[in-house]
Amino acid sequence: MSTSSRVLRADRFQSLLAALAFSVGVACFVAPAHADDLGDFEQARQAYEAQAYPRAVAAFSALVGTNPPRIGDRLLVLESRKYLAASLLFVREPARAKEQFRLLLAEEPEYMLDPLAFPTEVLALFEQTKSEMQRAAQAQLQEEQRRLEETLRGRRDAEKQRRDNLARLVGLAEQGELRNQNSRWVASLPFGIGQFQNGHSGLGVALAMSQGIAAAVSGVSFLAHQRLRDERPSPALVDEARQREALWRNTNIGAFAVFAGLAVLGILDAHVRFVPESVAPVRRQLPPDLQRWIEEQQP
Repeated sequence: MSTSSRVLRADRFQSLLAALAFSVGVACFVAPAHADDLGDFEQARQAYEAQAYPRAVAAFSALVGTNPPRIGDRLLVLESRKYLAASLLFVREPARAKEQFRLLLAEEPEYMLDPLAFPTEVLALFEQTKSEMQRAAQAQLQEEQRRLEETLRGRRDAEKQRRDNLARLVGLAEQGELRNQNSRWVASLPFGIGQFQNGHSGLGVALAMSQGIAAAVSGVSFLAHQRLRDERPSPALVDEARQREALWRNTNIGAFAVFAGLAVLGILDAHVRFVPESVAPVRRQLPPDLQRWIEEQQP
């Protein structure tokens, strides 16, 4: 096969150096590893170096093919998965090879393959698996961030709803009503007083202003007419005096008639649309225990 030939043509001296370095590393950092585990690993790796990939697959699978792996040393597990993945790829089982790379990267996310020790197919599958796991981890991180933001937003909304409910409760607790019994005698008064009592303020203002103007004009014209009684005009001004007297008298009569008519209409309206009881909102003082509870609920 093409990939096997390329592996066979790899620099033997470099492979020997890599094997020596690995053995030294194992001796220094993997002292607790059992001698049998290290020996089994060396035999499996010798099968891989000899390009006996089916035998290498079986040997490495015996080491890390179970869950949990048979061997307990972390470095041996990582190395075994690496060689098992490469061997699986050489025997045309890329799915199983990818799974071994996934397990390796799950334990050591920053792991890197030596580009001089493995052919392009192995490196490509390793990098593909690593990229997929990084994207999956990023997606999971973004999903967790989204869920966290949703949780925080839900808590803020719940806190706002709680404050709103508390404000409504306070408003309802402080809201009171003052009820007054209306009087028919008050409804019989002019100047829109009956309308104000019934709660018809707009009409009350109109009647008060119009009746007030009519009463003022009637009063002024009455006084002006009364002043004419003391005048003694000359014969030449008698006609003019009579005209002024008629003007003030007619003005007084007309203004009083307007006042009286508006007063009667206002009184009739106040009685026809009489409201027996008026309700006015008032602010109540909260009981001390409720006030303390509200203060405890506020942040």
